[in-house]
Amino acid sequence: MSSNSCNPAPLHPARKTLPPWLIYLVFLCAALMLASPAQAQNAIDPRLLRLLGLMQQRLDVAQDVAMYKWNAKAAIDDPVREQQILDALAKQAPQYGLEPKLAQDFFAAQIIAGKMIQTALFKEWTSKSQAPFSDPPDLKTQIRPALDRLTIELLTALAAAQPVLQDKDSQQELELAATNSSVRAGVSQTVPGYAAAWQQALGVLVRREK
Repeated sequence: MSSNSCNPAPLHPARKTLPPWLIYLVFLCAALMLASPAQAQNAIDPRLLRLLGLMQQRLDVAQDVAMYKWNAKAAIDDPVREQQILDALAKQAPQYGLEPKLAQDFFAAQIIAGKMIQTALFKEWTSKSQAPFSDPPDLKTQIRPALDRLTIELLTALAAAQPVLQDKDSQQELELAATNSSVRAGVSQTVPGYAAAWQQALGVLVRREK
């Protein structure tokens, strides 16, 4: 995607001011537009782009999870299963050269982000008296296998990105990569809760930069 295709999402008619995260996105987006394509590409480490792209793929699955739970009238929170997932990740982490706590913190942030999208969708569907969806993805045969695949890919990508994430001087590169990924996915529009969830998912990476 060319840096010149970076277009901020239009404001909702009822919104009077831009939220802080969107103001920040607009300024970084403008910086991408001013840079040449070669400069923008060279400024972003492909390992970061890979990690962020997988993080967004995981957030996309949250919409399928929400539809399944809506039809099943299931609760969004499932603390027992979430803890089982985090415990399993702690055991898997060393195989990828990751500290167990890092893997747990990272995926805990991704789980919370996914639930933020589910909560926002449930709120919207409740207000619209949404009927059950006709053909939502199946939890056991479609959703969980997709999440399992993404878990392995995310562990691999997180390990590969560690040299960049551990570099205290790479904060600007991380922000540029995050903005580039945000623009590609259009996180500020269409899906309720997506923008806030994306910031939640990113937070664990940004904190490691400080």
